[in-house]
Amino acid sequence: MNAIWLLMGLLLLSYIGSLLVGGRAIRGMGLPSGAEYVVLGFILGPSLLGLFDRATLTTFEPFAHVALGWLMFVIGVTFGMTGDRRVRTTRLVGGLFVSLLSGAAVFAAAWLFLRFRSPLAPTDRLLAAGGIGAAGAETTRYAVRWVASRHHAEGPVSDLVNEIAESDDLIPILAVALLFALQPPAVAFHLHTLGWLGITVGLGLLLGAMAALLLGKTFRLAETWGVLLGMSLLAVGTTERLGLSSISALFVMGVTLSALSPHRRELRRILSPTEHPVMLPALLLAGAFTDFSLAKYLPYLVAVAIGARTLTKGVIGLGILGVAPAARRAGPRLGLGLLSAGALAMSIGLAFALRFPGPVGGLVLACAAAITLFGELVGPAALRSALSRAGETRDDPPPEVAASPIVPATTSTSTPLPTVSDDEGAVT
Repeated sequence: MNAIWLLMGLLLLSYIGSLLVGGRAIRGMGLPSGAEYVVLGFILGPSLLGLFDRATLTTFEPFAHVALGWLMFVIGVTFGMTGDRRVRTTRLVGGLFVSLLSGAAVFAAAWLFLRFRSPLAPTDRLLAAGGIGAAGAETTRYAVRWVASRHHAEGPVSDLVNEIAESDDLIPILAVALLFALQPPAVAFHLHTLGWLGITVGLGLLLGAMAALLLGKTFRLAETWGVLLGMSLLAVGTTERLGLSSISALFVMGVTLSALSPHRRELRRILSPTEHPVMLPALLLAGAFTDFSLAKYLPYLVAVAIGARTLTKGVIGLGILGVAPAARRAGPRLGLGLLSAGALAMSIGLAFALRFPGPVGGLVLACAAAITLFGELVGPAALRSALSRAGETRDDPPPEVAASPIVPATTSTSTPLPTVSDDEGAVT
C-alpha cells in the first residue's frame, strides 16, 4: 500500500510541475531550487516519519534511474543556451572554470577530512569525496533565473551570472562519469578506468548522433517523441547494466543531439516543459533516500564541504569583480550569489546513492542535500543584493513577468517557432 501511495504522490508532483511550467502557478509559491521537495521527501521518508520504508523506496529505483537520465538529457539539450541564444565562448569557458574550481575545492576539503576522520577504504574515500565535489560544483540556473525574473533584473551583471550558471554543468557530469568508471562492472572483459569513461561518453555521442539521423530533416512531432524516448531508455538501460553513469551518458547524448540536429530549437521547445514534471518527483525521492544519521562525523563533513564551497565562491566573486568592470558595482556579495544549488547537485547525490548503496552513496547524497539547502538560504538573497547594488533590479516587476518561481520567463529576440500541423504532425 505504501508503494501505491508513493506512486500517487509522485504523479501528483508531476502534475504540479506541469502547472508550474505552464505558467499557472502563483508568483512567490515555492523555492527557486525546489529544495522544499527535498525536505518533504526527507520528512516523509524512513529517516523521519517513516511513511515510506527502505523496501518501498527500493521498488522505485528504476523510476529514479529513468527520471535522472531524462532530466540530464533535457539539461544536455539546453546546455550552453540562454533562451534561443548561445552563451558567448568566453563566458562558456569562464563557467567551466568556475565549476572546476568550486568542485576541486570541495573535493580537496572532503578528501582531507575523510582521510583523517573516516574508516572508509581509499577507493571509497575517493568516490565519496569526488561525489561531494561534483555535487558542489554547480550554480543552479533555476535560482539565477528566479531572482532575475522576480525582481525584473536586467543588465550586464545579470547576463553574466546567468551565462555562468548555464555553462557549468559539463565539469561535474564528466567527473561523475569518471568516478563511476573507477568501479568496473562485472563483465567478461577488463578495461582501464579511462576505457569505461570512453564507453560512457562514446555511448552518449553515438546515441545522440543516431537520434539526429533518425529525426532527419523534417520535424514530425510523433516520430520525434518516439526517437527521444527510445534512445533515452536504451542509454539508461545500457549504462545501468554496465554500472556506468547514466546521467553522464544522457547529458552527452543531449549535447550531441542539440549540436547535430537541425531541429535544435524545436527540440528545446518541446523538451523544456518536461523538465520540471520530472524534476520534482526526483527531488522528492532524493530527499526520501537522504539519511543524516549515517555516520557520527557526517555533520562535520557537511560543515567542511559547505565551508570550502562558500570560501571558493567568495574568491570567485572577487575574481569576477577584477576581470569584469561592469560587475564591480555589484560588490563582494556577488560570489555568495553563486552558492545556489539544486537539481544537478541532488541528481548527482541520488545517482551515487543508487550506484553505491551504503556509506559512499549516503555521504554524497547527504552532503548534496545540505549544500542545496544552504545555497537556498544564502544564494538568492545574496544575488538579489548584488544585482540591486548594481542598479539592475526593480522591486515591483510588471504583471507580465512570469509567475513561476522555478521557471521564470526568458526574453528572446528570435523569430517565432514554426507551428505543428494537426493533420500530419509535420512542421508547417
